[in-house]
Amino acid sequence: MAELYITSQKLVETLKIATQDLIDAEEFFDSIPDDEWELTQGKDYKVVNKTTGLREYTSSGAYTIARYLEATQKQTFWQRLTEWFTHTKREISKAFIKKHILDNSSSLIKRNGQFFVSRSDLVTIFKTRSDYLSKMAEHTQKTQYPLIKGEDFEDFVDKGGLHFSLSGISKLSHSFKECQSKKNRQEWCGDVGVVVGPQISDIVAEIQNREKRIQTAMDKVKKRDHNTCQVTGQKKNRVDRLKLSAHHLYSQNGYPHLADVENNLLTLDVEVHERFHQDYMGGTTKPCTIDDFISFVQAYYPSNAKVVIWLDAQKRVLGNPQPEDQRKPHVLYLPASRVI
Repeated sequence: MAELYITSQKLVETLKIATQDLIDAEEFFDSIPDDEWELTQGKDYKVVNKTTGLREYTSSGAYTIARYLEATQKQTFWQRLTEWFTHTKREISKAFIKKHILDNSSSLIKRNGQFFVSRSDLVTIFKTRSDYLSKMAEHTQKTQYPLIKGEDFEDFVDKGGLHFSLSGISKLSHSFKECQSKKNRQEWCGDVGVVVGPQISDIVAEIQNREKRIQTAMDKVKKRDHNTCQVTGQKKNRVDRLKLSAHHLYSQNGYPHLADVENNLLTLDVEVHERFHQDYMGGTTKPCTIDDFISFVQAYYPSNAKVVIWLDAQKRVLGNPQPEDQRKPHVLYLPASRVI
């Protein structure tokens, strides 16, 4: 883990001292370098503003300041500082665990009102082995709160097998923590059970918000294109009830990170849209790119050079996006239907 720094302002707040007390202490250390009290730049602190001399302190530097103030002011500062560093380091550790869950929960699914994660994802989240997870599951069955089928775990044949619910993960977390010999492993496994619920809630909220952003982008693009098919030129009006679609130039399934980007969308007549996906690409599940659509327009609508020019311009704007691994999509790109 990278070195943890505490800002001067936070140090003042934590020690409950006046700003001038800290400035006086800094000036003391700067003026008497050979004194019994030592504060070394690069080791104990770093200067973040050379003009004002504003500093941020490492744990060793902050502790030195606290000890100096205790000696000169006859007050207890050490415990306050220790509590701050302990709390902050714990929160940083939890943040790492949350990120680890975010990166390893693509199996997330909601069934019977509960959220479940696959066994394989859980092995990764706990940073363990499959056989050891089984051992912890067996251990949990001997505790006061055993795993209950249908509530804490379930075998989803259509989703690859065994999945654990948030309550099941919490129970496993207690078993892991109880059986670990290393303190860092105890804390990691214990904190998984603490943060997994709130983290999954935040993930689900983001998935739902993403769906809304995609729909908003599609609606905006239709307005941008004046409710007109950009290939045929047909316009939707009160007489001609033309059905329009917002087409993703880089498909949602292959390039989900571009799904809510307006530059990646183009308004099409539904029939043109279906003709491209079904007839030209071979099905709506086939990933497509802007080059595929350019080829389609040139083959079926060769007189529409204007849209090809526009498409080429969008291609330059969007750059060279890389497709997502569809075998294991990121959890944030899961369809909202899986988690509602």
